[in-house]
Amino acid sequence: MSDFSSDPAALAPAPYDVPIETLRGLVRTLPRPAPDAPAATWQGVVQGGLDAFTALDARDGQQAQLAVQVIAAGAAATDAYRLAFAPSATAAEAAKQRASAVALTRAGATVMRALVQQRKQPPVPVRDWGAMVGELAADWQADPGRPAEAVAGVGAKPAAGSKPAAAQPEEIVRWFDEVPDDELAAYDEKVRRLAAGEPLLPEPPGPRRIYLHKPDDYARRWKPDPKNFEHYPGWENMSMAERRAFFGYTYDGPVAPVSMLSPESQAAAAAEEAAAAAAGTAETEQDQPEVTEPHTP
Repeated sequence: MSDFSSDPAALAPAPYDVPIETLRGLVRTLPRPAPDAPAATWQGVVQGGLDAFTALDARDGQQAQLAVQVIAAGAAATDAYRLAFAPSATAAEAAKQRASAVALTRAGATVMRALVQQRKQPPVPVRDWGAMVGELAADWQADPGRPAEAVAGVGAKPAAGSKPAAAQPEEIVRWFDEVPDDELAAYDEKVRRLAAGEPLLPEPPGPRRIYLHKPDDYARRWKPDPKNFEHYPGWENMSMAERRAFFGYTYDGPVAPVSMLSPESQAAAAAEEAAAAAAGTAETEQDQPEVTEPHTP
């Protein structure tokens, strides 16, 4: 009679009973077939996702969540590559989709390493939560989750007495001379990453932002001086005044033309000029000699 404890099949852990909600979440991350595709096509996609989930061998709830994330990241990266190589994609859109695909691939690899590390942990006994499961589920169901528009769906009528939320625009225009420095730095970093083909940083919440110069902005009217592209001798030994004279610059103000400054800076410059003019007028009045009338005997 053989020893039961030495049987490998007896020592293997029981298969993990995956909750149906976990499998539903897995299926929602798979590439969606066309609406008019036959049922066999839909079932084939689902079967492929379940086979991939089986190959990852999730043995508990934590590993099941990691396995779903691995499959979702792979499916999203494949879709991003498909969009990047689409004939209708522009160069900027292709670079953005390729960067997204690279970031998703890295995220999937990170989750895969976490899944491997989780498998190395010793098994733990199953905890019996008892009636606490029902209490937590009841509390969760009673709490409001999402806004009413999101729960009811797009186009649904708002509840009686409630005010529908204002529609959020898909994109907004931001003027370069009005954005703060941190936002402008984020835009410059985005442009640099697009040019280098690097993964983009997460976009801020809200509508997509388009950065433009105003129609009357100095940047639209400025044209480079042809002399800027000419090599002139002796520039190392020329003073700033000599360089300005060489290029024909006639402006001799403190920093730059006031029209190039932002409205706030223009107002501050005007206030400084008014204060300086008032101070100069006061000094002039003090320097004038006091005129006294002649004494009449």
